[in-house]
This record gives sequence, C-alpha cells and structure tokens, in this order.
Amino acid sequence: MARATGVKGAPIDAGSMAPLVPGATPEAGLRISGAAARAGVSPRTLRYYDELGLLSPSDYTAGGERRYREADLVQLQRILELREALGMNLEEIKEFLESEQRLDEVRAAYRAKRDVNTQAARLQQKALLEEALALNESLKEQLDAKLARMDAFRATLAQNAERCRQLLTELG
Repeated sequence: MARATGVKGAPIDAGSMAPLVPGATPEAGLRISGAAARAGVSPRTLRYYDELGLLSPSDYTAGGERRYREADLVQLQRILELREALGMNLEEIKEFLESEQRLDEVRAAYRAKRDVNTQAARLQQKALLEEALALNESLKEQLDAKLARMDAFRATLAQNAERCRQLLTELG
C-alpha cells in the first residue's frame, strides 16, 4: 500500500497527516513494540492476534511496519478483558467481537432509519431490532454459559476447602 510522504520523506498518515515516525503519538500510530508495551503484551501476541483476525493495525508504513492507533488499543484492551476476566479462548473472543461489531452496524442502520416514517422504513427497523435482540440474547447466553462453568468450579473449590477444614478438625 503506497503512503504519502511528508517532511524529509517520512511517511504520513493520510487520516491525520501526522508523520509516522518512531515515538509518534498514538493518533499517528504506535509501532508494534510501543503498542505491546502499553497493553502489557508481547509484540508476538499482537502479530498472532493479527493472524487470527482479532486485531489488525489501522495503518502500515511504506516499509510495511504496523501502526496502532488509539482505537486499536481500545480493541486490544477489550480482547484482554474477555480473555482474562471472563476466561474466553481466542475463538470465543473472535465470535464475541464479531457479534458486537454486527450490533454496532445494526445500531447505525437503525438510527439512519429512525427519522424516516414510511412503511418500508418501519419494516426495516423491525428487522434490525429483531436482529439486535437475537445478537444480544446470543451474547448473553455465551456469558451465562461461561459464568455457569465458573460458578461450578468455584463450588468445587469451596467443597474441597470445606473438606480440608473437616479433616484438619478431625486431626485436632
């Protein structure tokens, strides 16, 4: 992908016209090492997420270096949150994020039809709301299943701890 160049031939980001140089601000794009450091992951993790289609950098320099913008870092934090807090595997995360992205698209389409007062527009809004409902219910079911597994695991740990207490009491 060809990039425009700025002062002294430095590549520039077409969106903000800011130079993509080492140490650039997040708005102009962080190098993979800077993005990884900010998120507390390795550059290898970012490359792997890119391979899986979980997180692609917003920009590339003329030399092919990845550049991560603030929105990319927000997406990365979401991935890490789903992985660490909810214990989702990468396949589950990808499905979850795809559903969330589709929900965003449905919301935008619904809002675009909100002020149109025709029969066709109302039918489209209804279809969009039905899709949003199905997506939200699916996401909720995914979380419910994950939470049920976590609750069962917690209950097992509590039973094991109680059994240890009983044995300790018996030993006096």
